[in-house]
Amino acid sequence: MKRERVKELVNLIHSLAPRDRKVKIMNVCGSHEHTITHAGLRSLMPEAIELVPGPGCPVCVCSESDVINAINLSNRDDVILATYGDMLRVPTKIGSIRSSGGNYKMISAPHEVLKIAKENPDKKVVFFSIGFETTTAPTAALLEMGIPDNVFILTSQKLTPEIMEVLVKDSEVGVDAFIAPGHVSAIVGSKAWKVFPEEYGIPTVVAGFEPENLLLAIVKVLYQLKEGRADLENVYSGVVRPEGNRKAQELMYKYFEKADVNWRGIGLIPKSGLELRPEYSNVNAKVVFNLPEIKEEKIPGCICDKVVLGKAYPTDCKLFGTACTPRNPKGPCMVSLEGACNIWYRFGN
Repeated sequence: MKRERVKELVNLIHSLAPRDRKVKIMNVCGSHEHTITHAGLRSLMPEAIELVPGPGCPVCVCSESDVINAINLSNRDDVILATYGDMLRVPTKIGSIRSSGGNYKMISAPHEVLKIAKENPDKKVVFFSIGFETTTAPTAALLEMGIPDNVFILTSQKLTPEIMEVLVKDSEVGVDAFIAPGHVSAIVGSKAWKVFPEEYGIPTVVAGFEPENLLLAIVKVLYQLKEGRADLENVYSGVVRPEGNRKAQELMYKYFEKADVNWRGIGLIPKSGLELRPEYSNVNAKVVFNLPEIKEEKIPGCICDKVVLGKAYPTDCKLFGTACTPRNPKGPCMVSLEGACNIWYRFGN
């Protein structure tokens, strides 16, 4: 049944594809890129359809300054750094947490920080919390539960709609349509993306992670383009509601506020991230440890900045697959399982 449905959708895509121009559809989510590449969806597309990976990997865009501060904190005798596994291997000009760090522990969920703190009452446990809205909400929930006096938060949280607006305004990117991220949409709601069709005239479809669901999203985009309209549609309505998860949103903005933050390889983007509110400065590692903002240095030969902005494909990079591999990553896009370079290396383009 699934195979027949896929054939039906692919045939529809071929019949709807324009004959006189290219259509660039950007999938913002790293998990979407994983499905597209692993399932070989690009090979099923007509020549006119270009599926472009966007900045959907939080590890890839995490500020180099934040990673270096995390490394330096882990080298203090009085600190244990706790963070997600992918972050341990992110390269910086001084190495990675794994290669240059000292006292660190890998966690898979924020609540594990509490166990580390309980077992090490004489240490300051710093939770290096990174990601988009989907990981910000659990961090806020951790704070809502109440944390011990020896736990501090080093945040590097980013907001997805804000980076998408940057892409829309960049003429070099030239996005014709967006496939909006399913996981993030479950938190922020499908309404978070209405700005793109309403203000920029860009068709936007919220999609899930099965190949046929992504193909359906592409069909919806092509119908809109063919009919000369730009709407917000949701083909993942079983999970994503228009208003999203209001409780998660309330918690996020109880503890965090919008701030100007640096995106790796992209630079400072106003109000595109979340920082702890001033009233929680006693748990804010940036305040407690007086952490500096460290100037980022471009990795020689690496084009991760262009890849996350949809201006280049991983295979356009001279380092890809030779000097830069998942085992020996030179840039952040090769580290995470959601990074476009890592995905293309493992599954091909």
